[in-house]
Amino acid sequence: MMTITIDTLVLLLITCLGVVVKADNAFAGCFSILPSATTQVTGTFTSATACDQACQSNKHSFYQKSSQSCYCTDKYPSEGYFQYGTADTCSDPTYYDARITHTSFTWSPSCYSTAPGGVTFSTLTGPDTCLKNCGTSLGAVFYVSSANGNYQCGCGQPTSFGSTTQCGPGTYFYYYHTAAQASQGLSRKRRLEEARRRAVPAYCPRGLTACQVGETNGAYECIDTTSELEACGGCLYGALGSSNATVGQDCTTMPAVMGGVTCENGQCVAYKCKSGFELVNQRCVESKSHKSKKRW
Repeated sequence: MMTITIDTLVLLLITCLGVVVKADNAFAGCFSILPSATTQVTGTFTSATACDQACQSNKHSFYQKSSQSCYCTDKYPSEGYFQYGTADTCSDPTYYDARITHTSFTWSPSCYSTAPGGVTFSTLTGPDTCLKNCGTSLGAVFYVSSANGNYQCGCGQPTSFGSTTQCGPGTYFYYYHTAAQASQGLSRKRRLEEARRRAVPAYCPRGLTACQVGETNGAYECIDTTSELEACGGCLYGALGSSNATVGQDCTTMPAVMGGVTCENGQCVAYKCKSGFELVNQRCVESKSHKSKKRW
């Protein structure tokens, strides 16, 4: 007779349900406000997952469905702003869907009304810290205590689960590892990526470059150098924290251009030239007829 352990049952249940949330981009609750030190990503976003992908240089992404806005940060809101909702469906569309951008854990797509059995909890600063502390465990559980408002974390494989419920204050979030992931913690590749990412300061959201403002040391602005007219292809005064960044071009200073110029994919593109010049490969060059007139 085959004996099935609780660990095996949990893994079989997760496999059979076939409904899981991908490692990285791990749902971490809904919030009524944003944390401090948050940067808004330019553009319109259609999902929390798309927002998470734009925040790979940060620990957390926050997506507001009502405005289709995306925010990146390394901070986490105070416990008192924790609200009800689940991944992609906060109870109020103005709330922010929070994700942990980098983790080897996978979120089990539901929360529990009572504490899973066999797990001892302790107070910490948020779910990101919880998952890091539990890196070599098969499971991690966190919740926001309704009694004292603290974030609580427990590491290890639960021996039992209560009934599922809508995620929110006082409910329990469960994240799991495979046995291989738990034995290694983060994979070697992920550890290298994490080390590289942490070594480079995250001045701007993904897709934007921290361009120095003039010659002022330390002053910068976040620019999309693929489309910025006055910093096309790179920063005019260098990128913050980089000594070998590509120097861009101010498209508004292109010679002989008559107003019609844009920055496309990091290249200045002209559409209209002054008299005596013609458009060649999207740049204004002196026409042959104009050159011959000048000789006379």
